[in-house]
Amino acid sequence: MDKKNGRFLVSGLFGFVVMTMLVFSFPVTAAEWPSKDIILIVPYSPGGGYDVVARATAPYIEKHLGKKVSVVVKNVPGAGGKIGLIEMVRSRPDGHTIAVVDPADVSVLQVSGQLKEMDLLKFSWLGRLDALPDLLVVGVKSGFKTPGDMKGKTIRFAAIGPGVTFRTAVVARGIGCEPRFVSYDGTSPASIATMQGDIDAFMVNWVSSMRMVRANEGKLLPMFVAASERISQIKEVPSSKELGLNLEESVLGYSHILVGPANVPAEAKRAWEETLNKVFSDPEWVAQMNKAGYPPSGLTGEKLFSGVSATLSATGKFKDVIAALGIK
Repeated sequence: MDKKNGRFLVSGLFGFVVMTMLVFSFPVTAAEWPSKDIILIVPYSPGGGYDVVARATAPYIEKHLGKKVSVVVKNVPGAGGKIGLIEMVRSRPDGHTIAVVDPADVSVLQVSGQLKEMDLLKFSWLGRLDALPDLLVVGVKSGFKTPGDMKGKTIRFAAIGPGVTFRTAVVARGIGCEPRFVSYDGTSPASIATMQGDIDAFMVNWVSSMRMVRANEGKLLPMFVAASERISQIKEVPSSKELGLNLEESVLGYSHILVGPANVPAEAKRAWEETLNKVFSDPEWVAQMNKAGYPPSGLTGEKLFSGVSATLSATGKFKDVIAALGIK
């Protein structure tokens, strides 16, 4: 190769590289996004709460995107939700791949050191679909009727995954009892064990808790909802605050939030926010969520991020609890 042709080739390659960098670094505009189908990752198996909420919401995202693209729900179960979360994090940060997560659960994963390659505060938090405080349920056979009855005693609680187990331990500390955990694969077997007297109590979000209470009338007692005030749909159940419990509400409860990887372009995030605000105002979506058993509580923007940040910060205060539980 002569020097002239060599200079031409190098110059051409340099120009190609520069053009390629410009193409892939040029910020997306609202008019350009989305340019392809949306992948909505559910980090759990089909049929659970994450899956139900994702599939109830996907058609309305399609409806309000204003583009002829589909929202494809993709179940990626495994490792307590970590496999699907990792797939989302490693996806191209263009706003076309997102996941549905619970910030309280993933905060436990981060504080326990399981998400070393991730920083939740750098994720692209897009929109909250619901917010469900936890509700403590005791078995009638346990003989417990108030938190005071449990204080100073060893209580057998259901352990239903790391996030729920952590939150239950936080509530046990607030009550002043010593928790002894027994593992169960879901709320249904945990509720059966509670009714039979194999364990004393279980705690999950209030929707799932009350579903079990109502299906087994007279066998389960909803003791309190872990919140500062009563929930309008179940006004008969007292709040933890009115019973004198000082609980860290930021780490309690359950919410489904749509999230993307770090560095999603601002225009794509803005388009997501506009779309989700339209979804949250759609009476058909509200009805669909209520029908699915998950009362909606839409939230976007700075208020959403502040809530996630508060959850992570509050979870960090309980490193000793997480360590004692051996959450890995």
